[in-house]
Amino acid sequence: MPGEFDFISWLRGQQRRTALVPVPAGDDLAVVRWPVADLLLVGVDQVLDGVHFDSAVHAPRLIGAKVMNRNLSDCAAMACLPAVAVVAAALPAGRSLEYAKELYLGMQEAGRAFDCEIVGGDTGTWAGRLAVSVTILGRSAGVEPVTRAGARPGDGIYVTGPLGGSLHLTGAAEEGLRAGRHMTFTPRVALARDLAARYRVTAMMDLSDGLSRDLGHICAASKVGAVIDAARVPVHGHAIAHGGDALMRALNDGEDYELVLTSPDAISEELATRVGEIRAGGGVVLVREGREEALAPRGWEHSL
Repeated sequence: MPGEFDFISWLRGQQRRTALVPVPAGDDLAVVRWPVADLLLVGVDQVLDGVHFDSAVHAPRLIGAKVMNRNLSDCAAMACLPAVAVVAAALPAGRSLEYAKELYLGMQEAGRAFDCEIVGGDTGTWAGRLAVSVTILGRSAGVEPVTRAGARPGDGIYVTGPLGGSLHLTGAAEEGLRAGRHMTFTPRVALARDLAARYRVTAMMDLSDGLSRDLGHICAASKVGAVIDAARVPVHGHAIAHGGDALMRALNDGEDYELVLTSPDAISEELATRVGEIRAGGGVVLVREGREEALAPRGWEHSL
């Protein structure tokens, strides 16, 4: 019966050398050549069966793609260029070698779309559900990293695409399975770097937990408040199809993986939609039909 070392042997055959990776995975550590002028940005993200995906529904290659794309979206959040990643996977006992390979290939394909190689990691099996953690290294590559803490009163608030309903099952996905956009999104890496290079982007985040919550993070870090114009929020068709208050879904659903950013500049409507303005004080306010109401952070939050 195939075991851990059969998988490791297969993994070694998947590695390749690049300009950044003269010695790929296969030893105890990989070797990465880092450009002297670049800042190093490091992040880690964990995905869990039953929280971020459902292994009873989603194919392993689709799961692997989401695992990597969440980390690539974190790179977009700070306008950095993905470089390399390492992966730690806890596989449920009894999963086949082919399942592990498909999971890895999903991560590899998503990373290579951005020239981001997987250069190492660790695997193990246990009695629990599938859990995968990715640590990603990004580089500034000529664009200053954008943090959450630079928003100032008067800055416009922008989002890069329609929001809401990302978990809505919209039809057949790959391998005949049904999946929402939360499994199939494209990280906004190129768009983020373009925005940061062309405009004065003062703060930015990716929208993983919902606009109401993630914009609140920017306001807290920047020590400012925000006003959102309900009429300007781009609502995704999936949010409308889901039923109920589509605007509230757009504000709170999460897992859109678009960007929310602030800037004193007038950003082209082809790149982002202005949905509000930063103001002095604190908190986030929604203006709907001329009336202001507090916008509580109702997006995703893990319970402890």
